[in-house]
Amino acid sequence: MTIPFDQAIKDSNANRSLLIGNGFSIAQGGGKFSYGNLLDQSNLSAGGSIRNVFNTLNTVDFELVMEALESAAKIEEAYGANDRAATFTTDAVSVREALIHAVREVHPAISLDIPQEQRDRCGQFLRKFGNVFTINYDLLLYWVILSVGGKIFTDGFGLGDEVDGFRTFSEDGICNTYYLHGALHLFLGEERDTLKRVVTRGAIIDEIAATIRRRNQLPLFVSEGSSTQKMARINSVPYLRYCYDKLSELTGDLFIYGHSIAENDYHLYDAVFRSSIDELYICVYKPDENLQAVKERIAPFSTRNGDIEITYVDASTAQIW
Repeated sequence: MTIPFDQAIKDSNANRSLLIGNGFSIAQGGGKFSYGNLLDQSNLSAGGSIRNVFNTLNTVDFELVMEALESAAKIEEAYGANDRAATFTTDAVSVREALIHAVREVHPAISLDIPQEQRDRCGQFLRKFGNVFTINYDLLLYWVILSVGGKIFTDGFGLGDEVDGFRTFSEDGICNTYYLHGALHLFLGEERDTLKRVVTRGAIIDEIAATIRRRNQLPLFVSEGSSTQKMARINSVPYLRYCYDKLSELTGDLFIYGHSIAENDYHLYDAVFRSSIDELYICVYKPDENLQAVKERIAPFSTRNGDIEITYVDASTAQIW
């Protein structure tokens, strides 16, 4: 059984936080950010070895394919086939780069490409929450937050001066917006500090593309295949670890929207169920089809921490965009 989103807001604690997944972006883009479309827009050639892996695994999930390739590399290495292991490792990197390429291809060039009424509606939705966590790489949340105003949502990049089009994250800055898996506009600095690309001219997507070429560096993404590998990546970057710790330290109530509770993101639910939240509201897409599967995936975590109540919400009633 699910309840409408408005009822969930009415029933919940005023101290509310939000965790969003890819469904948030899919809802805005009419499917542009779905994995199927991202694969179509990637630079992975049809009939090539990597696309054949997608077909063999019957998936459009980039992270699942990366996990398979990384596992294959370890197996080949164990058998002494180092050349084949290197091929699989290189292909895993190619999948990661193809994902970034695809996100750029489908992404609106500027914030004004998102209709003002959509930005306003999403801003009203976000204002219901005191903290926002996202695992999305795109700039949709960032743009809506700019539209809402920085005094309501801040990301910790506002303390220092802008240097060469970048601002540096500081734990001393005010922060209630957390990019758990990185984002297109975030880059690692030489001291493993995290830098945010800001617009100095033109469209930010063009600025990001120029940064990638000039620095010969991809944006900060956590796109490793397995949850264990993602956690290792998070632990290696102070900013990402900071965001993850904030998730595990939450109090009040937490809403989850646009996330399927996939196995390769179980580290997120480890953090959620280590937190001190009172109630978890999970928005379910097409609950008639998916509610039982969501309940089964969340069950091991709820068994671990039975103090957290779980309520299921019909995602279609949220009216985000």
